[in-house]
Amino acid sequence: MGLIPQHFIQDLLNRVDIVDLIDSRVPLKKAGANYKACCPFHGEKTPSFNVSQTKQFYHCFGCGMNGNAISFLMEYDRLEFPDAVEELAMTLGLEVPREESTDNRPKIDNSLYDLMSKAANFYQNQLKSPHGKNAVNYLKNRGLSGEIAKQFGLGFVPDAWDSLEKLFGGFNKTNAKNHKLKQQLIDCGMLIQKEGDSSRVYDRFRDRIMFPIKDKRGRVIAFGGRVMGDGEPKYLNSPETPIFHKSNELYGLFQARQANRNLARILIVEGYMDVVALAQFGITNAVATLGTATTATHIQQLFRTSRELVLCFDGDKAGRAAALKALEHGLPQLREGREIKLMFLPDGEDPDSMVRKVGKEEFNRLVDRSHSTFDFLLKYLSSQVNLESVAGRGQLVHLAKPYIEKITDPVYRDLFTLSVAETSGLAQDKISALLDGGNQVKQSEANSFAPKTNRSEAKKHSKPAQKTNKSVQLAITLLLQQPAIGLSIEGFDWLLSFSSSGPKILHELLEIIHKNPNLSSGALLEHWRGKPLYERLAQLAILEREEKIKGQEKQELLDCIDRLLTDARNNRLRTLQDKSSTEGLTQAEKAEYQQLLLLSKQ
Repeated sequence: MGLIPQHFIQDLLNRVDIVDLIDSRVPLKKAGANYKACCPFHGEKTPSFNVSQTKQFYHCFGCGMNGNAISFLMEYDRLEFPDAVEELAMTLGLEVPREESTDNRPKIDNSLYDLMSKAANFYQNQLKSPHGKNAVNYLKNRGLSGEIAKQFGLGFVPDAWDSLEKLFGGFNKTNAKNHKLKQQLIDCGMLIQKEGDSSRVYDRFRDRIMFPIKDKRGRVIAFGGRVMGDGEPKYLNSPETPIFHKSNELYGLFQARQANRNLARILIVEGYMDVVALAQFGITNAVATLGTATTATHIQQLFRTSRELVLCFDGDKAGRAAALKALEHGLPQLREGREIKLMFLPDGEDPDSMVRKVGKEEFNRLVDRSHSTFDFLLKYLSSQVNLESVAGRGQLVHLAKPYIEKITDPVYRDLFTLSVAETSGLAQDKISALLDGGNQVKQSEANSFAPKTNRSEAKKHSKPAQKTNKSVQLAITLLLQQPAIGLSIEGFDWLLSFSSSGPKILHELLEIIHKNPNLSSGALLEHWRGKPLYERLAQLAILEREEKIKGQEKQELLDCIDRLLTDARNNRLRTLQDKSSTEGLTQAEKAEYQQLLLLSKQ
């Protein structure tokens, strides 16, 4: 399926009223020019969630959540981007168009889903047949009921090499339809071509309990097969296919959503059987990674569904190493209203065995007592050093540094830095200086669109650069808050002559506005979705300026542009002066130089 055209997204955002959309889910009250409510994304008693009808944008001053109508649906209804666009389009009676894909990725053949569904039904029926008697006994011995097996679509594949060939009516080479079926089953990982004879195929899965893996829509996209005896491998998973990418998928997430209208907490475990066994005991909020470590994509998906994630690990050294790896992906995604906890089981236990040993109530109490991210991290890092020595305390700071740098939420970052400071005995400002030392230029540019210069150049031109930077930031802020005033600016390609990033961003904003004259703030920001600058631009879009004069925004923008144009001319003048003293100027450059001199004296 191709990409959704950008022009359609812009048109959609221009047609939808964000106040009506949010008010249908979170009752809003008029408050001056805007609307207010208690934030739906974090607990609060005093409303700090603001919705601007003019900007078509929402922002919570408590937790920092912000965005347009699409962003709201993604966060509140927990939808992926394409689904949020589909939902908005449906409310307006519009059909979402798709562009032809311009990348080299193969297009997904939707008929693969039908083949996987047919295979899943076949495996379930085999479980009910005489061939599946041993499999049924195995599941019963594991404490699983027929009801739970049905809920998760468990099945059985016979100990044969050609079960799928018989199911699909043979793979005759002369029959084009059957030949295509064979290739499709190879593509989705169900058949393997025999080595040395590409015309021969055999089933990947044989004599195993089958666990169908479903995507967020409930479509079967892969399988996990478990042996019933001592065979190897104990678990055999589908390979990567056009419809299955194991680092993106989670076993049991579809079932957890079906079983719980609101998932306050999600438990992430390791195996299929852990998920199914916990569900057997009424714990229906567990999901499993598919033979991989917990990835950033996993965590991102789960935070769309729940605000609290509990990662369950073995209590041994390998389990703690896996926890640290997961936190590397989780720390950047923590913010107000989101929490990651860590649960460590006794040696030799897994969630399946543990819930059978202690029961549902005690197991849930163990989950409740899980370690908070920052408590675990500080305790673990401290255990790696000797805090009685100066060297050990210094080593703690260095061990903590890469983790602190991954924390993007300023409150969590400061609090964890304070905890490290108290434990190590080093002042918090010293740790902050150590952290900021290597990132000053990068941070400065991200926060204020500062120009890139070396130290001597920065010192030489610091005041002009600061003035340029302030003009750029104010111009960008004005455009984000009132895009229509950008239509008064004509001929702005000279902004690209600056070496710094800010003027280039300003140029891009003006270009978008001139191509789409009716854009709201929310629709304008949509162009940066998923890009590093999005959060910074969103902050400027809701910035309350102290020296704001209502109705004068257009003139303020014109003044900024005039100052920047003067700076651009002065920069060009200096460049020509430098060239004149070294290699000389062409006739055209001499004429340009004289013209710039005259302009500089006006």
